[in-house]
Amino acid sequence: MSPELEVILAAHQTLLRERLHSCLSTLHPLLRADVVFALQQPGKLLYSVEQAQATSSSYPPAGSWALLTFLSALCVQPTLSLEAVSSVAVALECFICALDLLDDVEDEEQTALLQVLGVPRTVNVATVLLACSQQLLLAVEHAGIEPARVLTLQGLFQTALLQATGGQHRDLLAEQRSVTELTLEECIEIATEKAGSLMALACLAGAVLAQADEQSQSLFAELGTLLGIAHQLDNDSHDLYAILQESAMYGPSGILKREGQEGSFAPSGKTDLRRGKKTLPVVLAARELKEPVPALERSALQQGIVATWGISLLYRERAGECLRKIDALHPIPPLLRSLLRLS
Repeated sequence: MSPELEVILAAHQTLLRERLHSCLSTLHPLLRADVVFALQQPGKLLYSVEQAQATSSSYPPAGSWALLTFLSALCVQPTLSLEAVSSVAVALECFICALDLLDDVEDEEQTALLQVLGVPRTVNVATVLLACSQQLLLAVEHAGIEPARVLTLQGLFQTALLQATGGQHRDLLAEQRSVTELTLEECIEIATEKAGSLMALACLAGAVLAQADEQSQSLFAELGTLLGIAHQLDNDSHDLYAILQESAMYGPSGILKREGQEGSFAPSGKTDLRRGKKTLPVVLAARELKEPVPALERSALQQGIVATWGISLLYRERAGECLRKIDALHPIPPLLRSLLRLS
């Protein structure tokens, strides 16, 4: 990212952080401390520049979910009230953070936050963040946005919540099924519900706030859906790749240890294989072996990772085509283009 864009990015992040702190200021100090801690985790809006530099991680930028909504709205209507835009963008940030926390609890992940807060406090923080999200959406009316548009935005958030939790439920139930029962199509459907619906919300909420026409709204929603699927598949691939680096997971034969055997899954904090999660690379690995097996060979898992990365890239290409259609209607600002990394 160029120095000029970094300056603009920092200014937007500052505005969004101020709006977020304003919303959190009414919380009890003890509760606020935990909520702020959740929003200071990597990638979240309050994740500091110093933290990013310490971990050599500058992408995605802190608050990328909020920035996506913020920049999408200004792409359509550059003169839109910054108070209204920042409120919707921060509502999205709180919304996503809440779902991420609940997802980690449901997947029994050993994240740094869960180790500090524990499950009960983490669930309570997620509940507070969902309430803050709704509170921020209601505040948009005070920024001069008519009630009907505010109601539409609330409806979008609730629809995305139902879709994402529906996908998460299917994902949890899949843990009890044989890996050979799952199909590529079903894995894509779950990714669409879990991640595609949320990324679509991030893009569409900005477009709706900016009163984009139906064609533009449809394109923004499609862009988000395609990006969400691509990111989900990419994350599944990276997570499995990281797990495979843990040598303690393998027995003398080089075959992945079954649940109950000695071996640690904990170092990476990921529990996908121990829990029997059926992510796409695992499903493709099982297909590669051509027959039901009690354990998946490392080589097959590696092939599943490569195949999933390839599918992820195809969805990114489709997202890039969608972005070009949007650009023909609403010129894409350089910062939004840089955030999406599609060209």
